[in-house]
Amino acid sequence: MASERPLADRVDRVLSLSAVVAALSAVAVSVYQAQISRQQQKASAWPYVMQGNSYARGMPYRWRVENAGVGPARVRTFEVRVDGKPRRRWSDVVRALTGESEPALVYTHVGRGTVLLPGTTLEALVLPENPRTVRFFAGAQTRLSARLCYCSVYDDCWLSDSDRDEPTPVRECPTDTTRAFQQ
Repeated sequence: MASERPLADRVDRVLSLSAVVAALSAVAVSVYQAQISRQQQKASAWPYVMQGNSYARGMPYRWRVENAGVGPARVRTFEVRVDGKPRRRWSDVVRALTGESEPALVYTHVGRGTVLLPGTTLEALVLPENPRTVRFFAGAQTRLSARLCYCSVYDDCWLSDSDRDEPTPVRECPTDTTRAFQQ
């Protein structure tokens, strides 16, 4: 009988160790599944903001901002530059690129507080077709750029720069109000 007790103790230890390994494995799998679920939730609300201009003879010039993602984009900052220098209003941008004002410009507010729903396109600026618009478009190709910083509902943020092909992830959006576009 004495030899049976050490065997029973060993079996008990092996079973106990197996139970601990199984419990730790279950915890690890649960943590991994929660992480994957969190990533899927973020991906299901991922905004993807693009911006750029379009113009064709006989048509108005348009500067568009579009959310091509699957989640809403909460705009934090919008900055427009001519020759690398921030401009505060579209009228300033027109004057910088053409040397004249444009009395018929039409614009939509894009800035802090704007929410772009998935599939939404905002026409941030529309200029009527005229000789000034032709000059504006020519100058805009090399001298005009815009930066828009936006965040998802999970506070993941990106910087959409018209000079780059894709938005860049950022830790947070800048809050320099001296550069913020006023419209």
